[in-house]
Amino acid sequence: MSKILALWTTFRTRSTAFECMMRERGDFLVFHEPYGLSFYNSEERRNTNRYPDAEIKAEYNYQATRERLREEAKQHKVFIKDMPYYISNLIEPEFVAELDNTFLIRDPAKMLPSLHYLWPDFTLEETGHEPLYRYFMMAGDISGKTPILIDSDDLLEQPDATIKAYCDAVGIPFIPEALSWEPKSRPEINQWQDGLWHSSLKTSKGLREGKQKENNYETVEDNDRLKQAYKYCLPYYQKLYEHRLRIE
Repeated sequence: MSKILALWTTFRTRSTAFECMMRERGDFLVFHEPYGLSFYNSEERRNTNRYPDAEIKAEYNYQATRERLREEAKQHKVFIKDMPYYISNLIEPEFVAELDNTFLIRDPAKMLPSLHYLWPDFTLEETGHEPLYRYFMMAGDISGKTPILIDSDDLLEQPDATIKAYCDAVGIPFIPEALSWEPKSRPEINQWQDGLWHSSLKTSKGLREGKQKENNYETVEDNDRLKQAYKYCLPYYQKLYEHRLRIE
C-alpha cells in the first residue's frame, strides 16, 4: 500500500481548485473531504448545527472512512483534500504517520471575509487554524523534516511554478496540462448546501485564471467579528507561513 497523499487546509483557501487540478492529472484517485462526511454525516458526527437534516450513514464513520481509504490505496494512488478541523479527535501519531501530509494556507485577512460571507455566524473553532497548526507540527515531528506547505497567494500569482515546486517536493510528475480544464458542474465536490461553497467552479477554467474576481465581502477592518477572528488566526498563519515552499 502506498501512502495516501493528503492536502490539509482550512476553509476558503482555493484548495478545491487545487483538488480539481489533481483530478485533471488522471493518475490519482481523488477524494473530496472524506472526513468532512464523518464530521457532518456519520453516526459519530461532531457537528449537528450546520446541517441538522444531513443524511446519516454508518459508512461515513471515522474508522470506516479510514479503512476505505486504506483499501483504495492498495490498488490506486490516492489523494485526499481535507481539514484537520474535521479530525481534531484523530490528530495523533498513528493516524498522522500513515499519510504523506502536505499543507495549503491562506492569509486570514483574505480567507476570513470569504468564510464570513457564507457563514456569518462562524466560530473561532471553525476557522480551523489551531488544528491545522497542531497537525503540521506533529507531521514534522514524526517525519523528522518540514512538511510541504504552499501559500494560496503563490498558487494564485504563480500557479505553474507553485504546482511544479509541489510536485517536485512530493515526488510526482509535473503535468502542466492539469492546470487547465473545461468549465463544468462538479457533483463530486458539492456535498453540502447544494454546491454553494464551490459555485464559482462551474465557470472555472483552471488555476491560470489570474486575479481573483471582485467580491462584496466585508473586510477585517470593517467588521468586529472578523477583527476578533483575525487576531486569533494570525499567529498560527504567521508560524506556518515561515515554512512555506519558496517559489522561484
